[in-house]
Amino acid sequence: MEKKNSERFLSAFIKIETKLKEIVGNDSHKAFYQLVDRAAVKNPAIDKYRSVLKEYAELRNAIVHKRIEDEAIAEPHIKVVEDLEFICNMLTTPPTLEEEFLQKVVKCSSYDKVSLVIRKMVKNDFSKIPVYDGKRFMGLLTTDSIARWIAYNLENGIEIAQDADVETILEFSKQKETYTFIAKNSTVFEAISVFEQWYKKGLRLNAVIITECGDRNEPPLGILSLFDLPKLYERVSK
Repeated sequence: MEKKNSERFLSAFIKIETKLKEIVGNDSHKAFYQLVDRAAVKNPAIDKYRSVLKEYAELRNAIVHKRIEDEAIAEPHIKVVEDLEFICNMLTTPPTLEEEFLQKVVKCSSYDKVSLVIRKMVKNDFSKIPVYDGKRFMGLLTTDSIARWIAYNLENGIEIAQDADVETILEFSKQKETYTFIAKNSTVFEAISVFEQWYKKGLRLNAVIITECGDRNEPPLGILSLFDLPKLYERVSK
């Protein structure tokens, strides 16, 4: 027998409420609205759906409390049910970066000649490339830092050396750290939140480097930039 819309709605709602209690831990006895607010502080996925979850809580109350002979007075529209079920899936089994955002990362060494690295960047249409000496992360070489290095040499009448190494260029980074690291099992919501937090602080984020556990000295498993934001948002949109 096919479930009624109200039954599907309540089933999804209960799963979401259970997830909220799991996130807040000791405060799990709070009312649903409070659970949402407390969980949103800890979980960017909850924060994304904070307003709509509170709206659906009102509908849930109407379904549960306004009944005749144990039957709901009104059935929620199928689109509402499907929307809540989608949110439920996003919260209980959120998509992770390792599912589709890992890739082979082209990198270089601080001892590499910048002329060779620039050719590599042009060939692959890169605006940035991570720099590693062995397993140690040294920095992020960007087209901006290369341009500042060239400008500095021209302004000071210094010949642009073809054999200059990458380490020299790293010193011309306007903002020393325009990157951060994230674990491969992080959710897409967490990755989006990283970009949003940097933006709110007025800082430029050139790259989010994906590694096994989010450690800077682990091998890179993927790189996210602002250009990946549309794909990240699409992954968590219905």
